[in-house]
Amino acid sequence: ISVVLCCLSDDGKLSFDEFNAYFADGILTTEELQELFYSLDGQQNKYTMIFGGFSRHLIHRRILNVAILEAMNKTKKEYQDSSVLGQFVTRFMLRETSSQLLSLQMSLQCAMEAVEEQSRPAP
Repeated sequence: ISVVLCCLSDDGKLSFDEFNAYFADGILTTEELQELFYSLDGQQNKYTMIFGGFSRHLIHRRILNVAILEAMNKTKKEYQDSSVLGQFVTRFMLRETSSQLLSLQMSLQCAMEAVEEQSRPAP
């Protein structure tokens, strides 16, 4: 399965400058990003970019997003029909889940920073 990343600007095309602005991570050089850009867009048509190599990771993220949205919808429906106690428990669980997600977000940020630091060439 290929994932198509639509253009970032309103002109209907994805230029290298747009690609660079979005994906530059401070680790890859402009030349490396350019090589990546042209390798991902094998036909170099600039209208769409085919991200076959990223599709596996994006599919897992999409599955997680769908599962979370389905759980939220189910919670909303159950909340409306719950007793006062049931609604209280739901609100409490949502706050706890939110706290856990924030904690995970901080851990992910630290991991990203560590990986980026390891990826930078030594001075």
